[in-house]
Amino acid sequence: MKKLQNILLNTMSKKVLGLDIRYDSVSAVLVKNNIKENLIEAHEYVPISDQKDLESIMSYSLDIITKKMDIAGCVCIASFPANQISYRNIKLPFKEQKKIKQILPYELESTLPFLVDDLIIDYNSIKLQGRSGPVDSTDVIAAAVEKSALKLYLNTLASFNIKPKIVTVGGYPTALCLSSDTTVPENRLFVDMGNRNCSVFIHVAGQIYLIRSFLTGAAGSSIAESLCNEIKRTLYNSEEIFGFNLQPDEIFITGYNSDTVNYKQDMERILGISAKRTDLLSHTGFTRKNPALYWKSEQMDNALALALSEIEGFKVFNFHKGPFAAKNYWVEHKKSLIKTGILAGLVLALIFINVVLKTHSMEKKLAGLNNQITDIFKTTFPDVKNIVDPIQQMRVKLKEAQKSSMFSGETGKHTYAIDILKDISEFTPRDIDVNLTNLVVDMESVSIAGDTNRFNSVDDIKRGLEQSDLFNKVTISSANMNKSDNRVHFKLKVQL
Repeated sequence: MKKLQNILLNTMSKKVLGLDIRYDSVSAVLVKNNIKENLIEAHEYVPISDQKDLESIMSYSLDIITKKMDIAGCVCIASFPANQISYRNIKLPFKEQKKIKQILPYELESTLPFLVDDLIIDYNSIKLQGRSGPVDSTDVIAAAVEKSALKLYLNTLASFNIKPKIVTVGGYPTALCLSSDTTVPENRLFVDMGNRNCSVFIHVAGQIYLIRSFLTGAAGSSIAESLCNEIKRTLYNSEEIFGFNLQPDEIFITGYNSDTVNYKQDMERILGISAKRTDLLSHTGFTRKNPALYWKSEQMDNALALALSEIEGFKVFNFHKGPFAAKNYWVEHKKSLIKTGILAGLVLALIFINVVLKTHSMEKKLAGLNNQITDIFKTTFPDVKNIVDPIQQMRVKLKEAQKSSMFSGETGKHTYAIDILKDISEFTPRDIDVNLTNLVVDMESVSIAGDTNRFNSVDDIKRGLEQSDLFNKVTISSANMNKSDNRVHFKLKVQL
């Protein structure tokens, strides 16, 4: 009987691999899940000491992990680095999921420094507390990742025979796991720390309302002060978005950093909010196959949460969709699809009759819409005389305008224009009387023009900008005293 029970358990069990990938570390937790227990069979943490490209980081780490862990036949839930994902909160005037999926990319396009055709986008709906608005509307938090980066990410995983079921936001499953813990306050901050990057998740009434990821370490301040300043900005920004004052009752911290203990103390002192470290394992009831192996919660919590999200069925962001959807879907769902196909065939037969009756009416409406589109195109681009496909021609015109814009959103070295502006602001000495009059960003450099009160100030600005990690070399192109306004007019050339 006992042998039969073991056979039954093995048949109904599955292995789940949580794989947390980020720029300063990669962690993996392998969980055997069955109706009896959840057993952590293996876990591994690989620190990354120097900043490499993501492909090199993954190849180096996965080579170590796959040699130490038997991941054959497992279900993989992987995370994408949170700092490489764009997040937006947006309100849509309807509730139907189908409409949200269709319209969301176009609503986001004006707020993102990328073309929506180059992105994979997913979203989660949130129910705002105490906020009035139209009944038929939905507040969503959207996340977008570049297709090129995701393709490289998936190809690197595939080279190690890893085909993830879900690719989600790093740290997001851990934040969700906190929501299932009844001992934590409903209004809280979850901070996922790294050596250079940090992600903040704002929880209100047990829901994740907002996500923000940023670099830590600003000029003239400690990393802890910089982190707390960014958290304050995030809270202020949240008040503007949601229309009410956010008062977190507690801060939960995970992620590995060499100075984590001091950060906790500094955060409590600066923010005036109690802070504690997460310890997900102690709340899950999971057991470890080898308790003697070293386990550190700040290193393993995110990977454990990924595995837990699959086991518990948490709704997480999933970028493994669209052109990157799993190719073996038919094999896995063959029987269900055949049954669905038969029912769909009957439904389609009925729909076809209805479609035939409505075709004439729809053609009239379509003709009217086409005329409206053509009129809009003529009004927007009156210089175009030959109109063949107004929608496609409008897309081409918009892309041309974006390419010719000064701030296209990204330089050739994957440095965003907003980061360049941020560093210019932070590393320019605050006590200098300076006016910046012109800024030009291209693929390899930045040209800055302005005026100041004395020649020494130009040297001070140059030395300040040289402290930025984004700038390789700063050169004074010119500096001349203008007699008309008695100010020094200068030009700087900054190599990225």
